[in-house]
Amino acid sequence: MDTAEVVQKVVFDSGEAAAMVEELRASYRSGKTMSYEWRVSQLQKLEKVTEFHEQEIVEALRSDLSKPEFEAFVQE
Repeated sequence: MDTAEVVQKVVFDSGEAAAMVEELRASYRSGKTMSYEWRVSQLQKLEKVTEFHEQEIVEALRSDLSKPEFEAFVQE
């Protein structure tokens, strides 16, 4: 699509909105989603693992993509 084309908005009625809300609530009740606290703890663990393997990540970016260390920290 080029910039001259107009993107149409997706419009739905209140019945479709209610169905969407119910679907999302059912998904939440099923346990597929986790609590806010669980998600925060997972992000904190990801941060720790990333920090622990920081130098390995920098070396991989250098060898695979020829990224200098500073660029790896700033952009990745």
